[in-house]
Amino acid sequence: MTPTFDSPDAIHQFGPYVIRRAQPSDALEYCRTDAQMVASSYPGVMPEIWSQDRLAEADGLVPERELSFGANLAAETRGEVPQDRTWLALENGTIVGICVSRSTPQDWESINDVQPIPGVTQQLNHLYLQPSAQGTGLADMLMGLALPDRMPAYLWIIGGNARGWRFYERHGFVGDGITYSCGPIWYDMPLFRMYRT
Repeated sequence: MTPTFDSPDAIHQFGPYVIRRAQPSDALEYCRTDAQMVASSYPGVMPEIWSQDRLAEADGLVPERELSFGANLAAETRGEVPQDRTWLALENGTIVGICVSRSTPQDWESINDVQPIPGVTQQLNHLYLQPSAQGTGLADMLMGLALPDRMPAYLWIIGGNARGWRFYERHGFVGDGITYSCGPIWYDMPLFRMYRT
């Protein structure tokens, strides 16, 4: 059975949250909220200066996000497979969750000749929630939209993220022993691959 993604204009209600695709007009709030969630997600794993750097770079990423949101939505509307599908969860109009599903490897994977997993091409690229939305089931809802019908997929997870590892295991992912360095921006932390078939 071929997994079916929701349409680019679909809107979902989950408790107090409205879930929809990211639009170009969301780019500024997306970049700032994403930076804040990422920066606060690795206490004890990443140094404080790393969190400050993520927040400082947010506004500079807005033009790129505007273009990518628009291009991916347009491709999907034409019936093509977009590179990324980006979902936003909003509470009272404010972003509290972000999830990105990707149909192609990231650039760094190609540069490093990362060997693909046979039969697994879709990647869960990004999943972050504000603390107020954690433990509500929203992450499960976003996961279901990003990877419908429990489709085969893989993801990369930073070392030390035990909570994230347990969450993904609950969704059928297992580690495959592949490890890479996150690179200098992430202080060369180990990066592990998880997958499900």
